[in-house]
Amino acid sequence: RLGDYQRIARMLRAAGINTEVFPEAKPVGKQLKYADRKGFRIALIAGETEFANGTWQVKVLATGQQETVSDADLASRIQTLLS
Repeated sequence: RLGDYQRIARMLRAAGINTEVFPEAKPVGKQLKYADRKGFRIALIAGETEFANGTWQVKVLATGQQETVSDADLASRIQTLLS
């Protein structure tokens, strides 16, 4: 699934959104702590259900707000959340 994350990262970068992919298979909690320490504002989370449905969990790290967003709407939703 790393390829799926890299594909989305390329799409987000093309939309002007700075993006980093966590390359290791670590528990989600550790990945979110890493993102928070790095000062990231948003994290994307996907498991088998999300991959099967073409969706992503978008989590705002400061508030814990989380929502499901489709691949097609991902860049525009993130841009809205960051503005």
